[in-house]
Amino acid sequence: MAPAPSGFSFSSSSASSPFSFAPQTQKEQPSAGPSSFSFGSSNSFAPTSIITSTTASSQPQQTKNIDEDDQIELDGEDEEVEVFHLQPAAYTKGEKKKWKSSGRTINAIVSPVGGEIASWITKKPSSNPNEPSTLSESNLSISDRTIFFASLSSLPDPLIQLYTESHLLFTSLQQIVAESHSRRLPNAAIDKIAQTWDKRGNLVGIEGLLGPPDAETIVHMRRLSDLYLDQLGELKGNQEVDIELRTRFTASYNILNLAEILYLPADGKGEGLVGEELLDWVNDVNPAPDNSQGNEIMSTKNPWEHPSFFPYISRCILRGFQLPAASFLRSLNNHSNSRISKLSSILVQHLSIFPRSTEERWRIDLDFLQSHKQWLAKFKVELINFIGNKQKGHWFSDDNTTNSIENDFKVIIELMEGKPQRILEEASDWREALGAWGILVDVDMRRDHLPEVMAVILDKIPVDSTIAEDAIQSALCSADIIKALMGCYDLDIWLSAHLGDLLDKLELIPDDEQRFEIPLRDYFLLEYTEILQNNPKYSAFWRVICDYLYYAGQEGRNRLKSHIMRISISLDGESKGKKKQSDNPEGMDVEVVEGEGLDAETKELEEAVRLLDEIRAACGEFKLEEEFKMISQILAGKLIRKGEFGMAASMCMMAGDGWALSRIAEKILDYYITHGDEEFLRLVDTLPPTLLSEAPTALAELQNQIDPKSGLPELPATSALSIFASRLTFLSEFRDYLLFLIQGAKDRAASKLVTLLTSGIAPVGIWAVLLVESIDLLEDSDILFSSNETFELLRVLEEVKSNASFAKQDYLEQLIQYLQRLSSDKVIENGESNSVAEGKKVTYGDGWKKLDQVRLALARNLARALVNGFDSPF
Repeated sequence: MAPAPSGFSFSSSSASSPFSFAPQTQKEQPSAGPSSFSFGSSNSFAPTSIITSTTASSQPQQTKNIDEDDQIELDGEDEEVEVFHLQPAAYTKGEKKKWKSSGRTINAIVSPVGGEIASWITKKPSSNPNEPSTLSESNLSISDRTIFFASLSSLPDPLIQLYTESHLLFTSLQQIVAESHSRRLPNAAIDKIAQTWDKRGNLVGIEGLLGPPDAETIVHMRRLSDLYLDQLGELKGNQEVDIELRTRFTASYNILNLAEILYLPADGKGEGLVGEELLDWVNDVNPAPDNSQGNEIMSTKNPWEHPSFFPYISRCILRGFQLPAASFLRSLNNHSNSRISKLSSILVQHLSIFPRSTEERWRIDLDFLQSHKQWLAKFKVELINFIGNKQKGHWFSDDNTTNSIENDFKVIIELMEGKPQRILEEASDWREALGAWGILVDVDMRRDHLPEVMAVILDKIPVDSTIAEDAIQSALCSADIIKALMGCYDLDIWLSAHLGDLLDKLELIPDDEQRFEIPLRDYFLLEYTEILQNNPKYSAFWRVICDYLYYAGQEGRNRLKSHIMRISISLDGESKGKKKQSDNPEGMDVEVVEGEGLDAETKELEEAVRLLDEIRAACGEFKLEEEFKMISQILAGKLIRKGEFGMAASMCMMAGDGWALSRIAEKILDYYITHGDEEFLRLVDTLPPTLLSEAPTALAELQNQIDPKSGLPELPATSALSIFASRLTFLSEFRDYLLFLIQGAKDRAASKLVTLLTSGIAPVGIWAVLLVESIDLLEDSDILFSSNETFELLRVLEEVKSNASFAKQDYLEQLIQYLQRLSSDKVIENGESNSVAEGKKVTYGDGWKKLDQVRLALARNLARALVNGFDSPF
């Protein structure tokens, strides 16, 4: 379950605008605690009155009325309730009862995406459903007229920086591992390798049979992990980052660094010694001892008399600082007791030559191990020679005056000898014990030995389970991967997602189907994407979310289909190019400059087109071609309703939606009927040029397709392909007809008109309009139509009249609209008002009369053609 969103409250503000939204308290990661709505000001007592559950959902949300019935008293003050103070306040301190008694309440609604909440003051429903709601005080305040917007999951800038930059590393990691699989698979046998079933009953592909990655891949993975650490290190060291965030970044850095040491060795194999690396990590997490304390000790006349002298030396030895420890012991050369000076000299000598595995003189680990063994043997021999027959004590004198300093020396000696019990007694916590173990107790400690070593250490020094960071680190050292990852999930969702991804690539996460329905790594990735999706700026993360979902198993890919369908693309934004005047809250008229509006609209459109191209590329990469077709169809529908036919046609082409293209063609044709040729030509010019130029060829190819079995056309005339091709072809041909008329090429216009009516590409609704268009050409002084063409037009006329007798809507409706436009244009040309033009309605009777005029014009043209012998049939 995703963490529940937090609540918010209304409060007064003393130093900000009354309309500002200023969150007083905000956590970087949504809390799993309860959410609360509080009406009081920030000066009131801790909110303990009203609590309601509000969660984001993909379904439309019902408004929630918060009333006394919804009140739940919080159990004590231990519950973490996140409070947002919204302004202006609904009421101030001490006015809560008065505000509630006025009949007011609050409604709220949660945004389906982004995790935002809108709330507003409203009337409390009447207890009697038959009576309207009333207010005892009808005077409305500013808060009564305000809609409050609150964000429950806003991400601070440092987190946005981390999430954005780490996304590139995450995708690189997936590609590296995928390339590793390809490299390790035998190319010739890929098709022959059998698939297998996992414990869940899912079919596993070839890559699932390869096992953990090879050493080369692990080396590459470590480099990417180093880049993760660099990002966290930069953020945790930035003093401008909030202290709570820096604490989270520091904890994530320490945990990821430990996981890298243990599970991503530098050589890719992990067969070397691990003690020095762990000690360096311990010193980085909790630096000790304190240099200032050391300077204070050495500044005294007799440093050994300082109470922290020997404990400081012990801490230096535990932390691997043998040379500083030797320097402190060297001060004992001036001690009045000669035996103390002699023993300190022995210790200084051996601490100064204490062998370390990081020294470059060792060719192999065995050389170091033999050297350490020889050092330890020589040290014990010299120690025995010094002690002599005083094994039970009194090393420095025969009385008890030096017992205290003798015990201190015994502690140092036992630490140098690497006695486990002394290490566990002197270590301040389990981390320090683990760091010292690999250089003092078991210098041959390997990564495989850590679980056994941790069991011994934790038996004496238990981990404080209340400190999440300690619990996670100890679980990693104990190889309890699931416990570590679950702790990371509670600490930081980013850490659990990316660390889980690394460990899953190493096949270190056990498949626990009894506890988890989906793989743990996929679950963390899905939870991480929910954090991104529930952010008000989620649109900026759309591609980041896509990549994480794609690599989050089958469930993630299923969610990816839904996510990419819901990305907002503002191709149909409102036009801002016109001058507008609006009233601001102060009552002043504000004029929007046309040029500025056009520039803003152009930039917005460019951004939308760029986003669309990126979404198309993403759909191709993720094999979501069908989803992109649906996106294109949705955008095309919105653009068609907006009247942006050119861009809508492009969307239809991307979607392969022939029906939508046909609908666009019909709407453009409708614009010719109602607005004239200029608007028609403008709209046609917005269509993609290739769409119009290729439409006639595509139609011809469709018409020539023959079914080899029947010998008939393979595609019916009413198929989607043939319809959209014919509609686009008609637009292209009709545009040519209008251009011929404008250019004065009447003979070519007449020929084109006959072609439009006889080729079958014109919709039946436009036939009557084309026939009326022919009147002027038929009455021209030149004979533009041959007798055969006139006979064809007469045939079409008879078909229109006969079919219109029982289907007037189909055959005459567009003619009526066309004649209405011509009538309105004529009235306006005569200087009459628009009301007069609107009053002259064209009826079906006018349409029949116009068709009779077409018949008369055709008869005259036929007579002239026959008399003049122009294309005479006789």
